[in-house]
Amino acid sequence: MTIKGRVLNPVTGQGIPNVPVVMYRSTLDYPSGSKRVKETTTNSEGYFEISKASLSKCYLTCHVTEVGDYYIIGWEKKDDIPLFDAFTISVKKGKTMHADFYAVPYGNLQININNTSCFDSNDELKIYRTHSIVGFYDNVPNPAVYMGCINQTGNMNKAPMGWYKYNGTVTKNGIVTAKRDSIYLSEGETKIWNINY
Repeated sequence: MTIKGRVLNPVTGQGIPNVPVVMYRSTLDYPSGSKRVKETTTNSEGYFEISKASLSKCYLTCHVTEVGDYYIIGWEKKDDIPLFDAFTISVKKGKTMHADFYAVPYGNLQININNTSCFDSNDELKIYRTHSIVGFYDNVPNPAVYMGCINQTGNMNKAPMGWYKYNGTVTKNGIVTAKRDSIYLSEGETKIWNINY
């Protein structure tokens, strides 16, 4: 069994070097329920290849957090590879399989929302958010809607690098205007994003 692939940051397309990629075998003979059978690390471009003489019930994991602080997206299948979850793929005997593992380094981002010229409590900011990571906003209300005279200072939070964008509308005194903005957060960077309307 052979697995080839790459550990990379999908925002930049750059590989992540020196990441341990480990093949385990499921077995009841070990207290953890699995045994490490083979290990490799990614090269300077993030590529890896791992092979093992035929075994049954094997799976592969990527230990990217051992080399840095990353927002984990997980394995992207290149062939018909069963995924246990985003972190683990099943290994098939007698095949050369291809799979890439995606992880994005963090920065720090604070988002402040400020209605700079409030008309009344019916003022509305409605924004649709996107990120360089597809599906990043899937688990939060989108659009985000802010009503009234908002003056909200956000917390400084760890956030994956990439483009943060929004487009939407501002409604004041019955007048609707378009609103859009974007900000790029680099790896390890700290930024404050003021959304004034």
